[in-house]
Amino acid sequence: MPDPVLRTERLVLRPVTATSAPELLSPRSNGFPRADDASLLAGVVASGADARGVYVVELEGEPVGTVGCAGGLSPEGDQEISYGLVAGARGRGVATEAVGALCAQLERAPDVLRLTAEALPGNSASMRVLHRLGFVPVAGGSQGHQLLARAAPGRPAVRPHLTGRHVC
Repeated sequence: MPDPVLRTERLVLRPVTATSAPELLSPRSNGFPRADDASLLAGVVASGADARGVYVVELEGEPVGTVGCAGGLSPEGDQEISYGLVAGARGRGVATEAVGALCAQLERAPDVLRLTAEALPGNSASMRVLHRLGFVPVAGGSQGHQLLARAAPGRPAVRPHLTGRHVC
């Protein structure tokens, strides 16, 4: 079953598909796609397969970044997420709104027990986004990065030994 289009008050989150990826690779005046976005989109084009759990974030009809799953669900029920926006979309609550919509969607899956994300400790904006959405610091993470996690509603609390892979 394909990923659904997610809608918030201001945003549309469209699944990144093999059909949409080539067009999304075309540079726009707002700086989209960022290098991370272009790498992701090029991978989708090369594979010819949809990027499961990954969305392009649209604000006022224009793509401004991506948000989505970073890898598959762990055997313990942990799903790592990642996100990034063009500079012009930052500082306006767009990341909080987009990541919040993604989290709500992922937490509907019965196998997802916790969501995780990594951020550079000096990236105060990304840390604020995650804190606003209920993520708390936990032990682990890639060298030099802070791992944060949040338990899905009604699921066990976060564990202190999680490890992450992707940086927001």
